[in-house]
This record gives sequence, structure tokens and C-alpha cells, in this order.
Amino acid sequence: MKRRNVARKKERKDQLKWVVIGIMLLIAGVLVFLLRPKYWNSRGKLAVVADYGQDVVVSLYDVSRGNRTDIVIPGNTQVLAAYGLGTWKLGSLWKLGADEKIGGSLITRTIAKNFGFPVFTWWDNLSLGDRLRITIFSFVNRGNKDVIFLNETGSLRKTVFMDGERGYLVNSDIPEDISSLYSHQDEFGNSLKAKITDSTGNYGIANKVGKVIETMGIKVASISKDSDLKYDCKVSGKNTRLVSKVALILGCGEIETKVSDAFDLEIYLGEKFTQGF
Repeated sequence: MKRRNVARKKERKDQLKWVVIGIMLLIAGVLVFLLRPKYWNSRGKLAVVADYGQDVVVSLYDVSRGNRTDIVIPGNTQVLAAYGLGTWKLGSLWKLGADEKIGGSLITRTIAKNFGFPVFTWWDNLSLGDRLRITIFSFVNRGNKDVIFLNETGSLRKTVFMDGERGYLVNSDIPEDISSLYSHQDEFGNSLKAKITDSTGNYGIANKVGKVIETMGIKVASISKDSDLKYDCKVSGKNTRLVSKVALILGCGEIETKVSDAFDLEIYLGEKFTQGF
């Protein structure tokens, strides 16, 4: 009888041990899933847009320089909103994006469209893993932070709107010493060339896209017209990570790894592209 009881106790112990191991493995799996980065692999650069009360701030985390640069854009800067939503003040686009059920992508694409910054992330859509890496990066590089107020660079000019409120209009291109901060040459290499094929029928849209691409340090060597593109937006190229990043910035759903002798990156803008940019 004693032997049988001992055997049963041992069996229950073994069962409990495997249950505990199973629970620990499950917890470990959940933690790995929750803490894996969604956008930042701690290489290269990551630009994150955040709402700071009256202002909109683009925070650029640069691994190669071990530095964070905050570019502060006044919320009362009048811009042409993405998604064809017309003219708005930049700070109001957080609420508009929520109302239109397109979230922070409205403000990131609007910033790309108006200022040429290659941004696609905002704080609320970062994963826990991204936030953890940003926290660690900020701690390790504490003190290495620059702040640039865009209204002090000549890129914006003061105005008085029809309702009597004072604000800003986009005055000129971003100075090169600021736009060069967004160059991705350290990550993807120098002397990269891009081709843009435009079928939007919208004058100037290819140039706006080209401005974003050149801010990344990629020379736009060709812009051509095509009236028969069957997709809204497509990005192809040799480097999968570069192709994916450009697709996120422009809101392109189709990507393709393609080896071309002439171009490192090819962007095809279909007729409906302007509905999201």
C-alpha cells in the first residue's frame, strides 16, 4: 500500500512539474511575442511622431550617431492633409485621423507630403518591443539629444488666418542640414538610384514622393509617366528592408524584391495613390 501511495505521489509530482514547465514556456512565449520589435531592429534610424499638446514632434532615433533629434512643428501650421482631406492645421489631424478611422497614418503621411520627412510611425502604433528598445536607447545615450524648432529655420512663415488666429504656412523646403539627418545611407549604402513611374494624373505628386526618397539619401534618377498602371502603389527593389520601409512611408500595399541593373528602387504610383497620400 505504501509503495502504491509513493508511486502516486511521484506521478502527481511529475505531472505538476510538467504543468509548471508548460506554464513557464507559455509565459516566455507570450513575453517574446509582446517584446519583439515591430518596426525598429536597433539598426539605422527610426522616426516617431508624437503629440505634445500644442505642437507635433518628430523624434528621430539614430543608432549610428547615438543621438535623438526632436523636430518641433507648431500645431497651428496649415498643411495639405493626406487622403485628399483638404487643408487643416497640423495639430488637428490626430482627432481627424480618429474620426476618419485612419489613425495616426493621417499625420505621418501628411508630414511626409508637406515636409518630405520619411516617417510612418507614431507613438501609439509602436509595439512594446519598439518602446523597450527606444527606452534602452534613450537611457544609454542620455544627454545626446538635439531639439530643432521648425518655425526658427525659415521653413515656416507666420500668418494670420481668416478666423483671426495666428499660425504658420509652409514657406520653403527643409534646410539640407535638417533633411540630411534622415539619410539612410549608413543603413542601405551610398549612390543608390530610384525610378518613379507616375500614373496618378496629379501634377506634382511624383515630385513630392521624390522629395521623400531623396531625403532618405537616394537619388531619384528618373520620373516617367504611364497611363496604365493596374495597382494603387507598388515598390520593388534589391534590398527587402529598404523596399518594406518605403512601402510603409508611402502606404503601398504591394512590394517585390527585384534585381535591376539600372535602379536600386522602383516606385509605381497608380491612379488611386493620391487617395492615401
